[in-house]
Amino acid sequence: MVDASVPFNAVNSAYYQPMIDAIVNMGAGYKGPNFGRVRGYLLSKLVEDVKKMIEQYREIWKRTGCTIMADGWTDRCRRTLINFLVYCPKGTIFLKSVDTSHASKTAELLFKLFKDVVNFVSPENIVHIVTDNAANYVAARRLLEAEFPKLYWSPCAAHCINLMLQDIEKLNEVSETVSHLLKITKYIYNHCHPLYLMRKFTGGRKTLRPAPTCFATNFIALQSILAQKDALRAMVTSKEWTISAYSKEAKAKTFVDQVLDSKFWNQCTNVVKLTEPFVRVLRMVDSEDKPAMGSLYQAFNMAREEMVKRFRRRKKIVEPYLKILDTRWDSQLKKNLHAASYWLNPAFRFNAAEFEKHKQTTSGLLDVIEKYSYASRIEY
Repeated sequence: MVDASVPFNAVNSAYYQPMIDAIVNMGAGYKGPNFGRVRGYLLSKLVEDVKKMIEQYREIWKRTGCTIMADGWTDRCRRTLINFLVYCPKGTIFLKSVDTSHASKTAELLFKLFKDVVNFVSPENIVHIVTDNAANYVAARRLLEAEFPKLYWSPCAAHCINLMLQDIEKLNEVSETVSHLLKITKYIYNHCHPLYLMRKFTGGRKTLRPAPTCFATNFIALQSILAQKDALRAMVTSKEWTISAYSKEAKAKTFVDQVLDSKFWNQCTNVVKLTEPFVRVLRMVDSEDKPAMGSLYQAFNMAREEMVKRFRRRKKIVEPYLKILDTRWDSQLKKNLHAASYWLNPAFRFNAAEFEKHKQTTSGLLDVIEKYSYASRIEY
């Protein structure tokens, strides 16, 4: 493993012990397949096995329906790729990856790509399509729904919540707080002795650094540094710090002032209290532990209520945040399919106190039923 640079966590693979057992059963003298056989015949055979597995999944798609997911990304060679995946209760499978570097991702191009995938999976098996919510995907969605009336489209919930956090970060108080945090963490991680002292005073815990592109990471970093507030302040006032050579430098004195700045900690506390409920929602929708569709509606509203409750006596602070959240929710995530999923979730439907707050989801459920029945009449 060391010689071949195989990660040690490879032993956690479900196939690791069966591999060992198979080799042992072959007995002494067994010679493993060579490079050509592994990359040739055995790989081709594995591809055929996967194709057979997909055919088995097709039977499940017919019974339960499925969701098509598109994930656009850019690889290390700067190629623009779109991955297509299919989700059903048995699990998620990868269909294909399309290189779109050669052309502009117009609505017409995306429509053609999605149409090919829909026809491969079969339109009657598909309930839902999930993409990001860029304008070209929204336009492609209209073309798709015109071609396939039964299909429901919704933007990726994780992407939408990330955009909410992105908008929140543009607020003056939040951007100032994140900028202040960046200065503190940049100084610590760029100097050996301060980094050593931080680990000593925090008991080995790390203070996360903000990321330039992932907005949720910035708010998680604020939660992280707030949890280490007392440890950091104790560090810069300790004897170990004051007698060190670092403490005499101008940058170090600025760093100490930043750590002891009460205004920063007050702003940090406010921002964390306001955003922490939605970071939890993001973790839920981005998790692979269980499907989030049936819980999104309730999770969003509960996080919103928690935000308002925390600042009941200071409503002006929370108003800009609520405006951002409500605007994104109403334009992107407030979908009939989410309302129907909430209504059909027994955990909420049979909780009288909970369901009373969101009785309007019944209307969303009826709209979903009407859409499917109307599409069926058209086909008939």
